[in-house]
Amino acid sequence: MTTFKAALDICGLSQTEAASFLRVSLGSIKKMCAGIQTVPPGIWSELASLYQRIEDAADFAASNLEPGLIDQRALSNVQADDGADPLPGHGADVAGAMALLLSIADTDE
Repeated sequence: MTTFKAALDICGLSQTEAASFLRVSLGSIKKMCAGIQTVPPGIWSELASLYQRIEDAADFAASNLEPGLIDQRALSNVQADDGADPLPGHGADVAGAMALLLSIADTDE
């Protein structure tokens, strides 16, 4: 797996969603994922900004989440958003998972 593919996964983007979000062709995304095409610095910057949005959403949600007070069945569907434009792809799911894990880690300390 390339670093670029891992970054897409971390941001909750499929290759098709990444092409739309990053405004490049699906073919270019596939080549970058395979390591055939160099990832332009602007693409890395956009992914870094998206990751920061996901991290901010997760931090905010974690500070307001108390897993012990939530129905255990609901914990498998936690989503978080940053209040700006909706997070692309599965970004809200990624942020929700991060928020849940952060919240649990905080209560375990």
